[in-house]
Amino acid sequence: MGVFKDIGRLMKAGAASSARIDYAEALRQSADLAEQYANADPNAPQGTHGAASANPFANMAAYATMTPAAGTVLSLAPTGADVAGTPIYAVELDVLIDGRPPYRTTYQTVIAAGALHNWQPGKVLPFRVSPNDPHALMLG
Repeated sequence: MGVFKDIGRLMKAGAASSARIDYAEALRQSADLAEQYANADPNAPQGTHGAASANPFANMAAYATMTPAAGTVLSLAPTGADVAGTPIYAVELDVLIDGRPPYRTTYQTVIAAGALHNWQPGKVLPFRVSPNDPHALMLG
């Protein structure tokens, strides 16, 4: 019965909410963000998201061409750089792609303090590997 009560409470809260979705405004904000990232600061720290760029459309196109892989975390250490106060870590990985021998690489990424437990040695994470460069990775 608790689940149904919670669902009812959520429905009432949603109905009472004065905030309504304005799809045109959401689309405008998405376009603004895409333009902002297309003109990203060239002085921003590089390598903060592996092969991912600041352009979400380029990321989607690259992701579609990449090979799925599993990365086992061997170690992680802060690089000393940060993005808006969040440290950039160098994560040493053993990468395994089906049908190929495993190899070792380093992946640099921003990791929030609350997510550090997901990046401890021994954890296995999903990655995508560039077909042109086995050291160019994208999380996911």
